[in-house]
Amino acid sequence: MERMKGVVVTEENTVIIADDIPVPELGPYDCLCRVHACGFCTGTDFGIIHGKANAAQGFCGFPTVLGHEGAGEVIRTGEKVRHIKLGDRFIHPNLRPDVGNGYTKTYGGMAQFGLVCDQRAMVEDGVCEETAVPFYQKQGRFPPSIDFPDAAVLLSLCECHSAARNFGVKLGDRVLFYGAGPMGTALARFMKLYGAGEITVIDGIEERLEYSKRVAGTDRTLNFRKSCLSEAIGRERFDLVVDAVGSSALVLEGSQYLKEGGCLGSLGVLKAGDTMLDASRLKNNVRLHMLNFPYGEYDILPETVKLIEQGAVNPKDFYSHVIPFTEIERAMKLLETREAFKVVLDFDV
Repeated sequence: MERMKGVVVTEENTVIIADDIPVPELGPYDCLCRVHACGFCTGTDFGIIHGKANAAQGFCGFPTVLGHEGAGEVIRTGEKVRHIKLGDRFIHPNLRPDVGNGYTKTYGGMAQFGLVCDQRAMVEDGVCEETAVPFYQKQGRFPPSIDFPDAAVLLSLCECHSAARNFGVKLGDRVLFYGAGPMGTALARFMKLYGAGEITVIDGIEERLEYSKRVAGTDRTLNFRKSCLSEAIGRERFDLVVDAVGSSALVLEGSQYLKEGGCLGSLGVLKAGDTMLDASRLKNNVRLHMLNFPYGEYDILPETVKLIEQGAVNPKDFYSHVIPFTEIERAMKLLETREAFKVVLDFDV
């Protein structure tokens, strides 16, 4: 059995580079991908590392292989594959739930190899219905015009693009964001492309607020460490308020800044222990739109790629460091200290 290396959480707050992860064996409709890069998701990946993820969020138990932002290319195909060819590039190469050798996967993208599937061939052959393709159904093809480090943030960009659409931002809407990290900044950028009017962003790191202005076109920033938000906002009310941090307290607070009938969007992943939201404390006559998990992110991939190729969105704006995956501890430290905006792990080492 072939073995590979990957980033594994062995127990809460313990991350290692394992070298005995089985390379997945191919079924007839499977394709083996060589993973070249994988983004580190501060919300999901740190949630798993710190023991804040649960089974409903995809956590399968320790020891588990991390990562859902992988990008790779097909190097081997099963005998019944006919719609995927060698060299095709995919985001989210995956592993089977039972990885082997005692490992689980949550979500398994931080490994040297992963699987994608010829879903179209399976449906054509009557192996499964279109709505019941295998566990690794979440995959997306991207063109060679996008390099692998950029592709490692492509899924995040698609999540934000789909969120802008799902939240229903309209031309001229006034929007308030909590969080000027990669997700909040990307979502603000897509909302601007959808015609949002004035966008206000709240964060506690001045450099990120300024960066949001440059990259997303944010109109106004508020540093909660330097000013009282309720005084700064005053009686101003917004059409849409978004929590891009992942906190039920911010969801409740943000509802108070909505216009009557406004939409409260929750994009940040709520952690285990912070999943009970007292709806009675929400402002009356507002709508709550939960995106604790992305929705429609793969469907919108072709449109997102088109925006990238047109120059409307630059993936390089949404990560600051490319680091060998073998230096995972350094990558985590840079993210925890906020020295890094986002880290892409390089698997070509």
